[in-house]
Formats: sequence, structure tokens, C-alpha cells
Amino acid sequence: MAHIDRAYIAIALLLLIVGELLGLYMGIANDMRYRSVHVAMVLPGFVTLAIYGFIYRLWPDMKNAALAPAQFWIAVLSAIGLVAGAYHFSFTGGVWIAAPASLTTIAAAILLLWLFWTGSRKD
Repeated sequence: MAHIDRAYIAIALLLLIVGELLGLYMGIANDMRYRSVHVAMVLPGFVTLAIYGFIYRLWPDMKNAALAPAQFWIAVLSAIGLVAGAYHFSFTGGVWIAAPASLTTIAAAILLLWLFWTGSRKD
């Protein structure tokens, strides 16, 4: 994935905008039911995915790794899963979406660590 860094940043910015719009709604309507959804969009969504994009930009050799696309999709889908899990938790108290999404988020971070460890040595 030659443009994995740009893809990460684009998705992160999309989640930031949606999270900000949700935050604006929450403030205007004084409706805090979506607080955990808002937090999931901004922190694991925007912040984490943007940092991943910056890492790939700073160490471009990591983009050539065979596992880079898998790491990307695991991270993006788990961030979206955390948003869905936060919504589900807010209204039902259930964690059956959030728990696996949390585990895959950890897996994506471990995989990124591996890619960094093996792909940044050339610098």
C-alpha cells in the first residue's frame, strides 16, 4: 500500500469531522447519551489512526511490508468497531461489540510495533 499513510490520515480526519459534528449536536441538544460514541470517534478514531499514518509517513519503508495492508484494515475496522461498540454500550450496556473491537485494536497496535521494529531499521 503505497499511500497507506494518506489513507490513515483521510479516515482519521473523516472520523474527526463526524465526531465534532456529534459533539456539536450533543452540546446543542444537551444530550450526553452519545458521549462514549463521541470519545470513540475522536480518540481511537482520529488520534490513533492519525498517529499510525504519521508513523508510516516518517518510516516509509514500513509501507512495503507484506503485513502493512493487514495492519491497516485491522486498525481501521477495529476503530469503527469501537464506535459501533460504544453506541451499543450506551443504549444496552452490552459489550459484545466493544470487547472484540478492543482486542483487535490491541492486535493492530502489536502488528504496527512489529512492522516498526522490522521496517524502520534502515534509517
